[in-house]
Formats: sequence, structure tokens, C-alpha cells
Amino acid sequence: MLNHLTNTRTLRLAVFAVAMAMLPAMVAVPTGAKDKQLSQKELKNLIANAETKAEHERIAQYFDAEAAKYEAEAKEHAELAQSYRKAGSASAKYPGSMQSFSHCDSLSKSLLKAAEDARQLAAEHREMEKEAKN
Repeated sequence: MLNHLTNTRTLRLAVFAVAMAMLPAMVAVPTGAKDKQLSQKELKNLIANAETKAEHERIAQYFDAEAAKYEAEAKEHAELAQSYRKAGSASAKYPGSMQSFSHCDSLSKSLLKAAEDARQLAAEHREMEKEAKN
């Protein structure tokens, strides 16, 4: 039994690691110097000093990209949650499945909320863009 639980944890960790490694490749990031993803330092500087329409648009694009990442992760965790729910209800053979379901379900909901918040920040910067100078 202990061996099975250890193997299950190892498998979950491996699946999670592979999913995280593939995530940047799955999220489309436009090419070109202007469209490259902002670093945290660049983002903080832009937020502190943004005055032009282009600067506010860059911030909005950053938060749109973050929202897309969160939504992709939320979808993955929602799918994992359903798999754990099915495994848990199908048999008493996997006693940790419902705990794993709860974890993935909760994480999926949190990621969807984070995506919603990021989209709201993008919208706010697009509003600021309307009032900014060229």
C-alpha cells in the first residue's frame, strides 16, 4: 500500500512538472522586440512610470498573457480534478483520490479567479490608455 502511494505521488509530481515545463510553449507570445514578455523589473518600472498609450497597452498585454496562462493551468487542474473524482468514486482502492480532487478543484477555481483579476487589471490599463498622452 505504501509503495502504491509513493508511486502515485511520484507520478503526480512528474505529470505536474511536465505540464509546467510545457506551459510556456503552449501560450502564444508574439515575436518581436516590442511584443516580448516583460520581466518583473520592467513591469514594475512601467507600472510606476507609465504615461503613454503604448506603455499602458504593454502593461495590459502583460496581464492578458498572465490571464491566459492562469486559464490554461485552471483547465488542466479541472481535468485532473475530474480524473481524481472518477478514480475515487470508482473504487476504495485509491483512498487519496478525493483529497487530490479537492486540491485540484480548489486550485482550478483559484487560478480562474487570478485570471479574472489579471483581465481586470488589463482592462484598467486600457482605460488609463484612453486618458494617456501619445
